[in-house]
Amino acid sequence: MQTAVIGDEHSDVPIILPTEAIALDVFRRDHQQDTFWCGLLLGGCGGQLATKLYVDRQCHFQHKPLPNGAPNTCRRPSVGESSADHLYVKSAMSRSLLEFGRAARFAFPPPIGSLVDVDLEDGLSLRIHMDAAVQPDWERQGAVILGPGVVPDPDTLAGCPYIYRVRCDSDGANRSVWIGTQSLARPTEWVPFSECTWTDDGLRTPAASRILRDRAAAGSRPAAPEASSGRGALPESVVTFVRGLEAAQRTGTVDHVRRLCNGSSSFLDGLSSTARAEAERALQEAKAWLATHEEYQRRIFRDLEAAVRERRAWDVRSGIQQAASLTRRGASVEEHRILAAARAYLREHDYADQFPAQAALRRQLHYRPAPTAAKRPGPSTSKKPNRAKESAERARALLERLDRESDLLADDELAQLVEELTRAANIAGPNLRDPERRRVASWGRKARQRRPARTTATQPRARTKPATTRKPESPARVKLDPLAAAVKTILQKAAAVGTTLTWAQIRAQLPPGLPALERSQQSSVLIQVDRSRAGTAPLLSALVTGADHDMHPAYPRIAAAAGRPQPRGDLEAVAQWAVEVSRFQRTQ
Repeated sequence: MQTAVIGDEHSDVPIILPTEAIALDVFRRDHQQDTFWCGLLLGGCGGQLATKLYVDRQCHFQHKPLPNGAPNTCRRPSVGESSADHLYVKSAMSRSLLEFGRAARFAFPPPIGSLVDVDLEDGLSLRIHMDAAVQPDWERQGAVILGPGVVPDPDTLAGCPYIYRVRCDSDGANRSVWIGTQSLARPTEWVPFSECTWTDDGLRTPAASRILRDRAAAGSRPAAPEASSGRGALPESVVTFVRGLEAAQRTGTVDHVRRLCNGSSSFLDGLSSTARAEAERALQEAKAWLATHEEYQRRIFRDLEAAVRERRAWDVRSGIQQAASLTRRGASVEEHRILAAARAYLREHDYADQFPAQAALRRQLHYRPAPTAAKRPGPSTSKKPNRAKESAERARALLERLDRESDLLADDELAQLVEELTRAANIAGPNLRDPERRRVASWGRKARQRRPARTTATQPRARTKPATTRKPESPARVKLDPLAAAVKTILQKAAAVGTTLTWAQIRAQLPPGLPALERSQQSSVLIQVDRSRAGTAPLLSALVTGADHDMHPAYPRIAAAAGRPQPRGDLEAVAQWAVEVSRFQRTQ
């Protein structure tokens, strides 16, 4: 092992052992008075360590013999240079706080090495996620800092001005700690921890200070002025256009910003000089935002393509999640091609890492176990345990892959993997533990929920009358039919987490026993849902999008039926819709 702690088994002072013999001689002279331990905060056993010098291979720490002469059975989860990064981060943060006269309490919740909790004396708190073992909880009190392997959800990134990242780099026999500032429209900017400051709001990097200054400057200008220079109120179409541009930037939806910018020429032609100046100001800011974000997105996909070409599996696996999240907000055909190539490479890489028997089992997509033969005494049954063990290992590998990549898989890919997982689990028999079998059953349920609902042979139900023939009712008096009530519940859950849904995703979440949701019913169901809400509430129908996460073609008609102003043209419809979607981030 390369890392240890100095002092005793409870110490949080990390140390890295040099790998070269010459450097180890210097290390020993510098630490003559120190003792080294397999620290509990490293996930170790607490035993004392000695330095082991080699001239033909890497030097390392090794456990000192036990008093009874028995071999040490320590099983630390990680022993490389990065295994003590959580302690280096704690040390760097402690020094930084001390420079600003601040104090804090540190804790290391399990799993050891994955989390660092920091509670400042003035009530502020933050949690550092060194890896992806524990998903960040953005609703909890305090700030969140993400390690290099943790990919933030794009909706989260769009909903805040920036997030902090942390990484550690080797610096001789030490590890230097860097803090990154990431935002949706800018590449991550890294600085040493020593260049960060502390304010009443917590940690502050130079990049974060600039972002907050820019936002404050933008906020000092009216988002959509109602009047200017004594010439009366701006036209409602200009107010909608400006608000739509700003809402699309706030939610990070690249395609909508691009669509509004590209379609603005004819819109500007019919405006007065004052109204045109205000619209052009908003367009200039939107185009600058768009250029920055497009360059950021191109770089992400360029790096992913290079990683696939150079067959760097680790970089592909970490980059594919960020690239896939960006496609949710608009991607070109070429970017979709790069993403597909990355997925294909990872599947190929997964095959190569398996034993030949496991790889063959994975490739047999339509494999079915042979009928069980009658038991025969003798050696003919001797191969069954090996096959069962291989299936158990394959099931565990599939469970790990589903846990890691389920959000990146299409519904049919997920169903195929779960089907294979079920077959492997059946063959494995008692070689799988009960918790593993429960995880297999859980994935079976998830796959069924994501499977599009099938049309069932039920009694025909009365057709819903067109919404236009109904008399307007107050929301309190509107009684939804079971199908509309179920759709409303699904959309309210989507609104709570700030996401959009396609009709296929809605169908997959409908409770069993309901009639099939036909295409011809979709608009009338959404009109029912929106009419059942308060007149000032955001329209839940805005959360229903096409497969490309763009505005659903039926939205303008549904919005008009729900009492919204009728848009004049496609450009104004997109602007109205972008504003409506952004309202959920402020009201939910």
